[in-house]
Formats: sequence, structure tokens, C-alpha cells
Amino acid sequence: MMPKIKFSLIVAFIFIISGISAQVPFTGKPTYQILTKRAGIFLGIIKVELFPNIAPLHVRNFDSLVNTHFYDTTAFHRVIPGFMIQGGDPNSRHGPVATWGFGSPGQPTVKAEFSAAKHLRGILSAARQGGNINSATSQFFICVANYPSLDGQYSIYGKVTAGMNFVDTIVSSPRDMTTNNPFQKIEMFVTRIGSNDTIPNAPLLLSPTTGTTGIDTLPSVSLKWKSVSDAIIYHLDVSTDSLFSTTIKSIDLGSLSYNLTGLTGQTKYYWRVRTNNGGHFSNYTPVWTFQTVSILDTKLPTLERERVDVTPFPNPSSGNFTFNGLTKGSVISVFDVTGKLVVSSLIKDSITNIDLKDKAKGVYPYRVLLNNKEIKQGKLIIR
Repeated sequence: MMPKIKFSLIVAFIFIISGISAQVPFTGKPTYQILTKRAGIFLGIIKVELFPNIAPLHVRNFDSLVNTHFYDTTAFHRVIPGFMIQGGDPNSRHGPVATWGFGSPGQPTVKAEFSAAKHLRGILSAARQGGNINSATSQFFICVANYPSLDGQYSIYGKVTAGMNFVDTIVSSPRDMTTNNPFQKIEMFVTRIGSNDTIPNAPLLLSPTTGTTGIDTLPSVSLKWKSVSDAIIYHLDVSTDSLFSTTIKSIDLGSLSYNLTGLTGQTKYYWRVRTNNGGHFSNYTPVWTFQTVSILDTKLPTLERERVDVTPFPNPSSGNFTFNGLTKGSVISVFDVTGKLVVSSLIKDSITNIDLKDKAKGVYPYRVLLNNKEIKQGKLIIR
């Protein structure tokens, strides 16, 4: 018989090792297999990877539950074709079907970790109780279709990497049309199987091409880049210095472009992008630049001004602009970007139309004069 002290030391050692193991940081995206059974019969295996550098609290919660075999024999209790499958409620182990989805009192909750990630087909996201955004526990759902209305409202923390065909099978299960519970129980058994330590590539910047000058400050500037296959989120930085010490925009995005507004004239801007695949960030792209210009201040002579509220609409437009708030006898002059006069019109009513439909797309400065005084200037945008 083993002496008690030795047995105690072994138990303590195992406990310490287990505790250390549970606290080891993720090296990338932890991966899991979800083995599914329907009515006790093997159905298929769904493989998922989680995003610790997008939703670390949710990933740690899921991983700790897997380590204790919490999910084993719980059910995918809610299936809605065209939307998602939901599971992970402890009530679904042995409790009455009417209690499935309501969770158990005392379950630890996880604070919301909303991000720029998108609810696309295959995304794994946290379910919650009612409108409390911080009420997520063990339940999660897997999208079977893109569902943008959930973006920024639920915490995305993983995605399916294999076995979406089994997700499709589950979501198509015969179900109670009132509760969306499958008629036959679909159990899960979740096991951690490894880690995806892939570091994503930086995207390729597309436009405006680096070194572009003459960018107008009135419309937004669309910054665009190329997609990266495993990117979940893109991060954009914009600055007025090359070291980005005075960053004016630093934002996570789930898209391949960003419309930058509020630009200052006669300013050089620097921008760069990097990707986030849920486990690692890429390097930043090379820094690109563009230069703004204030066309009206540089191309048109300065006149004495007496401001009034004159508004063109719609602006931007396809080339047809209506001005209101005009004074009879005033003159509207429209110029191209070089300062060349394009249209000049004597105003005979408080409302007048300026037709530029035969002009190329772009920005056209205008000014309104009354008694040789400038009362309004601005820019018309043909799109």
C-alpha cells in the first residue's frame, strides 16, 4: 500500500500541473472538434478554431468548460434554417426539453467582447440571455448564413474550419416549429485537439496609390486594400506624420475599405493596415501617403465675402444641382479643378438649377456673387 504522504504529494503534483496547464497562454488559435450524435447515433465531427486576440474572455471560458468535459452530452437545442444552430446549455443534458436554452442559475457570465468581426457563415458566437449583453455563459451558436444584423451586438469568438456540412445537416433537422427544438436530441462531445499558430500576411494596399496629390477635402477619401484569406479583422491607422505619433484614425474594420472624412487642406497623410486572424496580427503594410489640396483657396481669387445660407442639393449628384435661398440678380459661377470657368448663370428666382450632366465625374468649385460680393462658395460633386 502506498504511504499516504506519497499519495498526497502525487495528488498535489497533479493538481499543480493541471492548474499550470489551464493557465498557459494560447500560442495561436486553439482548435477543437465537436463530435455530434443524433439519438445516440454518430452524426459527424465539426472542427472549430477560436479567436483569443479578438474575444479572450469568451475563448478562455469555452476552453475551461471543455477541459472539464462540461459540453459532453449537452445538445444543439435550437435550430433555425437560414440562421444558426445553438447549443451548450447544461439543462439539455437531462433536464426537461422546456428548460433547454434557459441556462442554469449560478453559471459564470462573460462580459461582452463586441468587435469588428462579421457574422458570416461558419462564425461561432456567444448566445446570451435576453437583452443583457454581459449574460453570456456556456451557450454558443454557429451561423449557417451571413447575418449582418448581429454584427456588433453579439461576441464572435471562433469559426468552423471543417464539417459545415454537418452543421447544415443539424440545422435542417425536423423540429418543433414553436420552440425550434429538434425532435431528436443532437448531442455534442467537445475535445481540444491542437492550435493553429498561423501568422497572417499583411494585405496589399490598393488606393489611393501612394504619393497621390490633389485629393479634395470635401468628399470622403476611400482607402482600399486587398483581402487576406484568413483575416477576420483589418486594422487601419491614419496619421499626419510618418511615425504615427499623431494618429488621427485608428480603427478595426471587418471590410476592405474605409471612407475617411474630415480632411484638412494642404496636408500630407500617411496610412497603413494590418490583419488579425484571431490568433495573431500580421505585420503592417508599407506606409502609403496622399496629399490634400484646398481647391477654392488656391485656384480662385479672394473677394469680399458676405455669407448667406445658399444650399445646393442633391450634392453629390449625377450632375443636376438645385440651389435655393438665392437672391434675384446674384450670379452662380462654377469652375473646374484648374480654376477654369465652366458655367455662369444669372439668378432670376430664389431657386435655380445648374446642369453639369455633360461634365466628367469629379469636384467643381462654385461661388455665388451679389453686387460683386461673394456670398457663398463651395464644391459640387459629380459622381
